[in-house]
Amino acid sequence: MSNVPTHSPDLLDTLLDQAVHQTRQHDAQTRPGMHTHARACMACARARPRRRPRRSVDASIGSLRPQLRDDASNHQDTPTGPRERCSRRARRRRPPRPMEPYVQTETYDLENGGSLVFERDLYLVSERLERPPPKFHGVRIHDTPTGEQQWMITADLKGSSEPPISERILFSFKACNWPDGLAHALQEGLARVCGQHIAALRGSRFAYFARHDTMGEPMAPSSHPVLMIHVQHLDLMLHETRKELELTRVHNHRAQMTLAHHAEAIRMLAKDRKSLRLQRAKKDATIRRLREKIRTLEVTVRTQQDQIQEMEDEGDDIQGGDDFLSDDNDFEDDEFTDEEDYAFLESEEDGIIPIDVDEDDE
Repeated sequence: MSNVPTHSPDLLDTLLDQAVHQTRQHDAQTRPGMHTHARACMACARARPRRRPRRSVDASIGSLRPQLRDDASNHQDTPTGPRERCSRRARRRRPPRPMEPYVQTETYDLENGGSLVFERDLYLVSERLERPPPKFHGVRIHDTPTGEQQWMITADLKGSSEPPISERILFSFKACNWPDGLAHALQEGLARVCGQHIAALRGSRFAYFARHDTMGEPMAPSSHPVLMIHVQHLDLMLHETRKELELTRVHNHRAQMTLAHHAEAIRMLAKDRKSLRLQRAKKDATIRRLREKIRTLEVTVRTQQDQIQEMEDEGDDIQGGDDFLSDDNDFEDDEFTDEEDYAFLESEEDGIIPIDVDEDDE
């Protein structure tokens, strides 16, 4: 940390006043010579280009007073060195970060323990096979036009590289909400673990659990001594029901997209209809205004015709004497007529031979 001198605001004001006083004295000493030269050579002074007016020293220094006071207060609070000042400048120049959209996520780890459906059995079979505790993740998404929320569920059942060796089981699917998706993931994870370790689970109660392959399709389990293949039938029914639910979800998604498209089309048509109504109302108002104007003009024309008829009946000269007759004074020379406009009038076409007459002979 470098030692930066600290000054109070009163001391800074005193220093600024002294600087202003010295600047004024310097200007008073230098300006008389300039005026003398200007009076001695007026022509040179007129020939010089005009300079921009100098800014007042009081105004320029006075504008720095608040900034110097702030700097002084900052130095008094936290003295900083060159490195700290550079970092402060970097922080000032750094653009603001945009706010990221909020994304809701959920995580469930069987290692913490719980009482959800299928959770206890999945934890015990993982412990028996010396597999790490499974983990489940959920992310809330909305990929529907109407903004309805959905959840993307991901199940991660890590394997073991040491004997007994087991492969990693990883799958994901969409669900309507987090609790239902988590229950589905627990049951599917348990079935896939039982389907992957058939030989290792032989002789235990897990040998009669439902089994799924790596793609999630049901496998034929061992026949139970009492229930026989009833568990297999229940698993097949559950698998088919889930397929139907998935198809229903996809159909609902497509229906929502179609409804959103139709709603947008209806919204655009309503907007166009409103615009057309406004245009029609404007045109109707214009037509009414023009009809009223025509009606007024017709009344004016009829009134003037009646006045003319009355004046003619009284014998008044409406035409103003012989003004209606053509008179030579009515014609004016066309100043803008070009001789080329009369080039098509040639005397040979009329059979007239021009004769040159000399004025001297006459």
